[in-house]
Amino acid sequence: MTNTTMCGDEAQCVQSQSTSYCTCRRGFQKVPDKNSCQDVNECLRFGTCSQLCNNTKGSHVCSCAKNFMKTDNMCKAEGSEHQILYIADDNKIRSMYPFNPNSAYEPAFQGDENVRIDAMDIYVKGNKIYWTNWHTGRISYRELPASSAASTASNRNRRQIDGGVTHLNISGLKMPRGIAIDWVAGNIYWTDSGRDVIEVAQMKGENRKTLISGMIDEPHAIVVDPLRGTMYWSDWGNHPKIETAAMDGTLRETLVQDNIQWPTGLAVDYHNERLYW
Repeated sequence: MTNTTMCGDEAQCVQSQSTSYCTCRRGFQKVPDKNSCQDVNECLRFGTCSQLCNNTKGSHVCSCAKNFMKTDNMCKAEGSEHQILYIADDNKIRSMYPFNPNSAYEPAFQGDENVRIDAMDIYVKGNKIYWTNWHTGRISYRELPASSAASTASNRNRRQIDGGVTHLNISGLKMPRGIAIDWVAGNIYWTDSGRDVIEVAQMKGENRKTLISGMIDEPHAIVVDPLRGTMYWSDWGNHPKIETAAMDGTLRETLVQDNIQWPTGLAVDYHNERLYW
């Protein structure tokens, strides 16, 4: 018996003294109720690749997204030694270099007793860090240390306090909680659990619009995926859940509502298209 005539390209022939049979090659699996093999799509199994996965016949190829490099079968951002991790802690924001073992844990912003930071996000293109202050009902930002003089000059018509902090001129906020930056269109998304709404505005607070209202109890965290045009938010009210919608507020849908109690944080894995809470 030969492999090509009886087992085909996807299988191999196994022979013993008493019998011969076909078994699927590595990278293939038996088709249920049929005497044939089919390709296994390894890319459907989460964790096969660090980022990008391309299925091939009988195998697969892993690769990394732009600005990432492959190291020990893992994708790591280029220039990781210069990456900064920002951490909000009550009324302060601190920074550190996570890939530098000698990095100091340094303050990036220190607020007074009226500041209670609930959430923050970085606008890398604009070199700014934004945060919500549910204690005063404000959304604020400040330039990151490497800010340009031009960016600072463009903000001179807004009131700055606390060492360069700007409070956005957004009226009527009650309890802003989550915040997310759309770095593609240059917009800010936030949740207001005092008014039970999700809103959006441009980076300076102009052209504000309410996207989600009604059937929402205690909206908390919010994240956006501008490349796919979707946003996600958590609701930890009487009926806790995680919902999603298009970034214009349409196509609203509940993602998780069972076995969930206090969802207060969200994160998106953009390359693997996964949501964490």
